[in-house]
Amino acid sequence: MKDVMTSVDIALIIPELTEKIVGKRIDNVYHILPETFIFRLRPGDLRLLIEVERRIHLTQYEYPTPQKPSNICMALRKHLVGGVIEDIQQYEFERIIELKVSTGRGCFLLVAEVFRRGNIILVGPDKRIVLSLRYARMRDREVIRNVEYHPAPLSGLNPLKMDLQNLQNIREAGEKSVLKTINSLISIGPTYGREVLLRAGVNPEKEAAKVEDSEVIGLIESLRDLVRKIVEKNIEPRIIFDEENRPIDVIPFTLKIYENKPFRKFTSFNDAVDEYFSTLTATLEIEKAKSRRLDEESRLLRILREQDAQRRLLEETVKEDRVKGELIYSNLHLIREFIDDALEMKRAGLTIEEINENLMKKTLNLNVGFKPKMEDEGFTFEIGGLTLKIMRNETPQQAAQRYYESAKRSSEKLKRLKESMRTIESKIKSLSSEVEAEELKVEVPKLRRVKAWYEKFNWFKSSDDILVISGKDASTNEMLVRRYMEDGDIVMHAEIHGAPFTVIKAGGNFPPESTLKEAAQAAASRSKAWSLGLAAVDVYWVRPEQVTAKAPSGEYLGRGQFMVTGRRNYIRGVELRMAVGLQRNGEEIRFIAGPPSAVKKHSEAYVELIPGETSAGKLARKIIEILRPESMERVSERTMKAMVEEVARLIPAGRAEMLGRGGKVS
Repeated sequence: MKDVMTSVDIALIIPELTEKIVGKRIDNVYHILPETFIFRLRPGDLRLLIEVERRIHLTQYEYPTPQKPSNICMALRKHLVGGVIEDIQQYEFERIIELKVSTGRGCFLLVAEVFRRGNIILVGPDKRIVLSLRYARMRDREVIRNVEYHPAPLSGLNPLKMDLQNLQNIREAGEKSVLKTINSLISIGPTYGREVLLRAGVNPEKEAAKVEDSEVIGLIESLRDLVRKIVEKNIEPRIIFDEENRPIDVIPFTLKIYENKPFRKFTSFNDAVDEYFSTLTATLEIEKAKSRRLDEESRLLRILREQDAQRRLLEETVKEDRVKGELIYSNLHLIREFIDDALEMKRAGLTIEEINENLMKKTLNLNVGFKPKMEDEGFTFEIGGLTLKIMRNETPQQAAQRYYESAKRSSEKLKRLKESMRTIESKIKSLSSEVEAEELKVEVPKLRRVKAWYEKFNWFKSSDDILVISGKDASTNEMLVRRYMEDGDIVMHAEIHGAPFTVIKAGGNFPPESTLKEAAQAAASRSKAWSLGLAAVDVYWVRPEQVTAKAPSGEYLGRGQFMVTGRRNYIRGVELRMAVGLQRNGEEIRFIAGPPSAVKKHSEAYVELIPGETSAGKLARKIIEILRPESMERVSERTMKAMVEEVARLIPAGRAEMLGRGGKVS
């Protein structure tokens, strides 16, 4: 599975990027992952993604942005926001991309190194390093602030510039395989190295020294063909899949090494790279989480095995010490007798050897296994297969007590050990759920949905599928009237100060009564009447030509305010009631708001709202809990937070009460 772009990939994505981003202005910079940056470009709302060590491309996917930008992110914003991209180039066919950005302080060079231990470096107009993701002093260069910038050393020859006849010297690599020789000689990467060899009919594992003249000629022709495709930009982008339909590579043109693999074509190489790597990133993060779990599980199991061996040893020690204490007490009279005899013999001048010989003779008359022995430190007694030790300065009772206390200490150690083992066993069992939690944190990026023009307003589709839009504030109210209100529309307004205009976009036709009532209910509910807790309010409708920005003589109209002239057509006592519904479009799930009858038509489940005092945030969580389908049962905290914010924005005046639920979640 490919996990990094090759030099060939970069060579063929650069022309597409040049066409799209040169002349664009950097509007913002986001540091979304430790090694991943997104540069938002305008006009066009383009997102240039640079992941150090892996990829560079425009992305149509949504990535969560950190609430607080990193230090390097703030520094990049300081120097580059507002700057215009003048050029983008690949440096010497390496995995190094250079973007020239023109700013008011001069021309900066943004360098993206898409290779192992790569970097992102900003070079100032004076050719010195302004900042870097990583700073280092290396044998061949220094990446240090205020030091003159030097590119990373070349990894191989540039195939677009090299004399291909130099391949005649390939045999000088000796026993090294042809594939390794090609990869170390030319900057094309192992995938394209294998492709060149396959087309030339050369075994990639063949020793370089054994390559035939005819094979060298075929190799040169095969490499020329690759160079021709790169120069002519003759691309047929595609993602390659394995037999289980898992993506394994993204390529700019057809490769013979994949001729029997399923694939999916794309119109642009950038789109193919974007889809491949955006999906791969989440997969790799999940695999990392699983790998960490396996490593941790292995470590814990090793500790558990060691503890189990220690447990068995302690259990034996506890049992043995208790038995020894009991044996001393059950044989106390006999033990005392032998000790007294031994001490008396010692006082009589006998050696230890003589004493032990006499003690053993005395045991011959006993019916039980009993072997006493005198030593320098005291006495040992073998009773029932166990060896008991009584020190020189202690009585048998004290020795028994010593064994009991030893058993007690070992028992306490055993108790603590078992508690530790239970904790580790519990930890091992919980590792799977922890990985699931990690997987929830790793969200597969979703394609950025292109928002419709009307989504900047409060909007809904009526039960007759007619678009109805309302201003959100003074700014959007003014925008709605001045830019989007057209002849033939119906304009509605609640009879209360502090109400937005609501426009029915019926395409010049007079809307059905059902749409008229729904638009009136939206106009009433989006007005100040909601925050005042009113149950109903009058609403009127007029034609666009009756709405004017000209104030009567001596009066002033503020921002977002307009005058309504002529006859007003009233709808009396319009009830304040809204609904929030769950709408599904394929895999996309979103929440919509509007009058209950309209939301019911366009959602699979919904809840009704009336004016109230529950905060939008608190209410949003309740609504999500009620409406979300099984497919949304396991979502990350970040996704939940985004959903809560989305639903909270739909609730009128930021406060409401939930009245009831409708629809059925499938």
